[in-house]
Amino acid sequence: MKKKFYEIKNIIPNSSADLYFYGEIVTDDKDWWTGEKDENLIGLQSFKEELNNLGNISDLNIYMNTPGGEVFVATTICSMLQRLKDTGTKIHTYVDGLCASAGTFILMMGDDINLYENSMIMIHKPIGYCEGNAIDFQKYIDLLDTVENSTMIPLYMKKSKVDEEKLKELINEESWLGAKETAEIFNINVLEEQKQVAACASDLFNNYKNVPKNLKNMLEKAKEPKFDYSNYEKRLLTIKK
Repeated sequence: MKKKFYEIKNIIPNSSADLYFYGEIVTDDKDWWTGEKDENLIGLQSFKEELNNLGNISDLNIYMNTPGGEVFVATTICSMLQRLKDTGTKIHTYVDGLCASAGTFILMMGDDINLYENSMIMIHKPIGYCEGNAIDFQKYIDLLDTVENSTMIPLYMKKSKVDEEKLKELINEESWLGAKETAEIFNINVLEEQKQVAACASDLFNNYKNVPKNLKNMLEKAKEPKFDYSNYEKRLLTIKK
């Protein structure tokens, strides 16, 4: 007899939960210095724990604002979500701001995908880093091609309105798509309202070639140091005394 890796749950009707993918998708979301959880990161183990703690829900809403992250973490999360769907839970994904790169793998796991009028997605060829000789580099090239052809394309094609050739063109070009443009490529819902969220500050944007100018400006503004005028005034008063 084959062993079951999950059991069919007794779903509680009309029960739902919300999860927020606000930040970079990484293996470990702990701060290197303090060991505390970094709220700007989506860690694999933390996500697994949150998912396990949801209980037997009928619906899961996933709200996203992410620059992307580690490919294999994203694909692992997709596998977790697929197992949840197999038990009867419906998944609804929302792009609150930006859903880029590997984040779009998770986005496609939604039984329905929802973008606000000012939401944006970005799809591109997988990026990675390698060192070594020509054999090592060729192995890594083959690995990236496998990720694209065996993971990305099948996920995208399930929701695609265009053929695979057109989809690959968009991936090759590193395409940044607004809600209406996304609706021309994928089967999604465009919600007739706007969602205002802060830009996801991340070093990942340095790897992207076609970051829209307005997003670049938002990211630069987010990096500007905030001057604490209240402390400055207190210091002036102290000096005057």
